[in-house]
Amino acid sequence: MKIQCQCGEMIVDQTDAQSHKAHFIPDQDWLQLLDSIDEAIEKSGPAPTAKAAACMQVRSLLGQLARRAWQCRTCGSIYIEDQQRTLQRLLPTTEPGPHVLFRSHPAC
Repeated sequence: MKIQCQCGEMIVDQTDAQSHKAHFIPDQDWLQLLDSIDEAIEKSGPAPTAKAAACMQVRSLLGQLARRAWQCRTCGSIYIEDQQRTLQRLLPTTEPGPHVLFRSHPAC
């Protein structure tokens, strides 16, 4: 996926573990997700096929509930999917805004 930011920068999403991309789960869905994880763990049998099915059940639910978001490394704008998976642009409230909001840990 490629997103043309309004500042002119191209936001590219072609690999995994990107520092400018995040997955969000609305709070209204959070407990459903946790309950589904618990259920998958508790009800999966000892057979490898049962464990694989439980993992796929959780992954499927994550795919349904999570929305993706990307941050422009140049201007800090955030592009996030709405309920219909349409991109919405959010602007930083400060100038210049932080450009690493989705990074999991500080850069070395």
